[in-house]
Amino acid sequence: MTRKIFSAMLAVVVVCSLNFCAAAKKSVAVMPLENVSGYSEYKVAEIMTEQLIVSIQASGTYTQVERAQLGAVIREQGFQNIAVDTSKAVELGKLMGADYSMLGKVTMATVGNNPTATAVAQIGGLIGLGELGAAAEYYVHQFKGKIAFEFRFVDNETGEVVLAKTVEGSKSGATVTDAFNNACKAAAENFLKELDGLNPFRARVADVNGSDIYIDQGSESGLRRGETLIVVREGAPIVVNDRVVAMRQTEIGKVKVVEVNADYSVCRASDNTSGIQKGDVVKRS
Repeated sequence: MTRKIFSAMLAVVVVCSLNFCAAAKKSVAVMPLENVSGYSEYKVAEIMTEQLIVSIQASGTYTQVERAQLGAVIREQGFQNIAVDTSKAVELGKLMGADYSMLGKVTMATVGNNPTATAVAQIGGLIGLGELGAAAEYYVHQFKGKIAFEFRFVDNETGEVVLAKTVEGSKSGATVTDAFNNACKAAAENFLKELDGLNPFRARVADVNGSDIYIDQGSESGLRRGETLIVVREGAPIVVNDRVVAMRQTEIGKVKVVEVNADYSVCRASDNTSGIQKGDVVKRS
């Protein structure tokens, strides 16, 4: 019995250590996307690729392989079809020293009139208020952009495709160019949300001072100001075959990140939740 208890306690320590180490930054090599959308009015693939690079770099969770260096290696080594060939993307990623390679293609891209602006103008005409059309022009963006891309996120060490998804983004803009760029930014943000599951965030409440809740992770773990996090309290371990496979958890509430520093952050309860204590676990939903 004593041996079983000791094994369970040791497993708890290991599980907790692994969870906190999971926040370590990983490097990503973003391969130039291929455009198969049929939309050729703009540099569709180039703009979407650039937005992905910016998004990854800004996340704080991943580091980005320098794009100029990546381009130079592609030219020097004569790599082709890296947007669709996983093995070549992995080979190139390894050459760049990246933990992951991302490859994919833009499958849909459009920019058209914004239905919201059109509807406002039509309502103005129906009720005899032509000024509503002018309001639509000034206050509701006239154009709406949409984009979708398929991607594969590959572990360069194992060659395993750890994530494969189709991500979309849509956004309006005052001009066609603005609408398309905004749509790409929205798609990049959605892409980053998909990646969060690969490098999960986990912290602990270090202290509570009035409404301020201090947690022991910050920007170095990829945390961003404005994020909403879940606070849980861990209970007894769940043991299967003398091995801890999980911890019992009770959700205490949610907090919003209001200040982010390199190695700690300040949160506030977002739903008037009381009872959050030092030692509680904080994670993404």
